[in-house]
Amino acid sequence: MAAYNFVQLDPRPGAQNPEIDFGIEVTMPGFRNDLDHHRPGDNAETSSACEQALSCGLPSEGAVIGTVRPDADSITAMAVLESRMTDRRIDIDLVNAIGLMDRYGPRVEADLVGKNLVIAIARVATDFKRSLEDRVAFVQSCLDGTFSMYDVDKLVEARNAEFAAAEAASEITVVIPGKLVFVKSTHRFATTIGYRYAPTVVAFNPEMAVTAKDPATGKFAPTGETYAKFTLCRYDDHVPTDLQAAVNRLREMELSVNPAAAKNNWGGRGDIWGSPQNTDSLLTPAQVIAQVVMEVK
Repeated sequence: MAAYNFVQLDPRPGAQNPEIDFGIEVTMPGFRNDLDHHRPGDNAETSSACEQALSCGLPSEGAVIGTVRPDADSITAMAVLESRMTDRRIDIDLVNAIGLMDRYGPRVEADLVGKNLVIAIARVATDFKRSLEDRVAFVQSCLDGTFSMYDVDKLVEARNAEFAAAEAASEITVVIPGKLVFVKSTHRFATTIGYRYAPTVVAFNPEMAVTAKDPATGKFAPTGETYAKFTLCRYDDHVPTDLQAAVNRLREMELSVNPAAAKNNWGGRGDIWGSPQNTDSLLTPAQVIAQVVMEVK
């Protein structure tokens, strides 16, 4: 029986959430946030949540532990806390490798200790078909060496096949080595592939699917039409690229050639921004890249 109860919190305004006793990267006002590495003063060298979990004070048995975004770092943090509470073995080198991957992204993957286990954990941690308890248990098995190598190999094989397909469907241009990459692609993993080359990505999809609300279901679905779409993103808030400054200029540029953009212009926030939704951006990749280059530190 698990020592803790694990929950995912819904950050949307008005959402009904349970009370938690311990928070992992919880960005919602009024909620506990015990482990985090994105607070004021933190940087890419700050230990990630799973690394902090190795030495933090343990919540009481039966505590409710919550996170907003289950990923390799947060789920591993849960697994570390559970294993510490139940005196289960923990591979500290593997925890540190997961933390390093979380802090720097896919570009450090090749040099990680236990790379295949890190990949497998990342796959399972974001598998929303599995319960949080199941995901935590899988990570615990990786941390104490009781995992199934067959299962790990299948997870790595699936991830590698997806990445190979994404690479094959993409044109990748390194603009500033180690800092900025441009990816032209119709593949859903375009930005993920980009992060293997640089922490700031300009992605261009010339055939993004137009979506509209289905009157019958109330859900958004593809209409069969496509449009040209730019996405600007940085790996996290420790990357110093000022995307908002670039977008402010791109809005003016878009409006100058596309009057319809007055009601539907570039938008976003924080680490990801994009050109108008469901309508072509009339800017060129060279124009967009030039504005981002100005903000890369």
